[in-house]
Amino acid sequence: MVALERHVSPFYLLSSLDEQYLSKKSALKIVSKEAVGISVVQVDVGGISFAVEVGVAVETILYKQPQVLPRSHDWALGMIEIRGEVLPVIDFSMLHNQKPSIVDKNSRLMIIRYEQLVFALLVSNVSTVSFVPEVNEGHHNDLNEFGWSRENTNKWVNIQGKSKHLLDFGELLSQTNFLTLTY
Repeated sequence: MVALERHVSPFYLLSSLDEQYLSKKSALKIVSKEAVGISVVQVDVGGISFAVEVGVAVETILYKQPQVLPRSHDWALGMIEIRGEVLPVIDFSMLHNQKPSIVDKNSRLMIIRYEQLVFALLVSNVSTVSFVPEVNEGHHNDLNEFGWSRENTNKWVNIQGKSKHLLDFGELLSQTNFLTLTY
């Protein structure tokens, strides 16, 4: 019978929650502002340093020689098998009509998963994960110049006080010649 005596109006509960929200609103804005940003790793591709978002770059493995595909693009180095999954291996330098990347002891294959696209990207000198508070767009004077297409590198981030191009795989997906490899 005690429970019946303690009947609380739903409108009272809603107004109580509204009051609690208003009292904490400024603190929520501060927390949400600090939580914006992404985690990235820094990699070298063809002698140029880039940042790749963690979550898109899901794994980095030691370089292993891909199985060459006949009559494929020059930038498609072949296919590898990882835990039952067959992945194309891409040389990003050659994709942008540059010299082939040099395979040495620092070479790695970075497994990229972006929407339906899954492939291995030939990289070297992979860094530890860094958190960057914001992603910038447009030209920045501190970025190294290169002759590649800028459509994949219009975004940049600051990592430890240095500006790095951020590889935008959304733009990479829009390249029709790249999508031919995702059969």
